[in-house]
Amino acid sequence: MADSPGYSITYDNKIKAVVCVWKGYSNSWEFREGTEKYLSLLVQKKVSKMLVDLKEMILIGKEDQDWMDRSYLPKAVEEGLKAVAVVQPDYYFNKVAVESILFKLNMRPVQVNYFKTFEEAKEWLSMF
Repeated sequence: MADSPGYSITYDNKIKAVVCVWKGYSNSWEFREGTEKYLSLLVQKKVSKMLVDLKEMILIGKEDQDWMDRSYLPKAVEEGLKAVAVVQPDYYFNKVAVESILFKLNMRPVQVNYFKTFEEAKEWLSMF
């Protein structure tokens, strides 16, 4: 569906979810572009689930974390996001950033769960 050097976005018809796999480092523009693309696909497919694989993502910057909290997450919830399965990053500082962002998302009516593997995340989402 959408690819760049930093991410790949697809739709998994079997689990009815948008899937985004992040790779390496993404600058702020690319990070925001990718997140907007997978929200757009969620709306287009009329689904409420995302699988976000951050295993190989290096870092989400502080400004992008703030943007996620202030702008992106409220819009995602408004567009119908209900469940997010996250494959945890290998990189410690990104793990801390992701947990901070998703802690705030968990305070909204969205179920968030963390996994070590893509397969575990996919299995959990298939239960919705």
